[in-house]
Amino acid sequence: MAHAAEAQAPVVTALHRAAPETKLVALVVFVVAVALVPHGAVLPYAADLVLVLALAVWARAGVGFLAQRLVVEIPFVLFVLLLPFVTGGPEVDVLGVGLSEDGLRTGFGIVCKATLAVLATGVLAATTTAPEIVSGLERLRVPKTITAVAGFAIRYVQVVLEEMRRLQQARVARGDDPRWLWQARTVTRTAGTVAVRCFERGERVHGAMLARGYTGRMPETGLAVAAPPLAWACALAFALPAVVLTSTSALT
Repeated sequence: MAHAAEAQAPVVTALHRAAPETKLVALVVFVVAVALVPHGAVLPYAADLVLVLALAVWARAGVGFLAQRLVVEIPFVLFVLLLPFVTGGPEVDVLGVGLSEDGLRTGFGIVCKATLAVLATGVLAATTTAPEIVSGLERLRVPKTITAVAGFAIRYVQVVLEEMRRLQQARVARGDDPRWLWQARTVTRTAGTVAVRCFERGERVHGAMLARGYTGRMPETGLAVAAPPLAWACALAFALPAVVLTSTSALT
């Protein structure tokens, strides 16, 4: 998971020390600018990629870490592969196969936008811990309920994954090797066991929180003071080139 541990980079840079709320806003502005790149444009994607890779180098984000995050866009890529075959309009011959020009352009845009968004969130994950992100959301006046749910989700997704790993090890230790279709029943039973354990764990945790005075509002994290104007200016300067490139492409 992206925020399973502390920041992934081996050193602390200025990007790590930046206020989390400024990085969150810059990320949202950048992703929106990338999403609004006009159909058929190419230059904005190339420039945005250079910008993200430069930040990744600055943050010392590992290539393997960013590559792992790109796995989440595989379903989008599989969908994109069908577009040139199912989209109408003029066709272009590629290795003897007629492919829709509009489908190729649309697919190219989807892949570029998804890849840039994933890489940008990867840089954020490499330089910002989960408590810092939750703290940044609080400073951005995100409702307390949402930040509390996000904090619990980040923590307990890891708990569930660890529980599944232990159950998998227990099955293998008993001679089970659930790799074939006829063994799907075992996998289903494991998933049901995990679901029941998660429900019971949630009840126990909620009871423990109530016993400690929980009233529906999480305590303040108190990680750092609010970001100064200069920090906001530096963070938004990262997203500004993407906004300018998108706007220029839309006007031409």
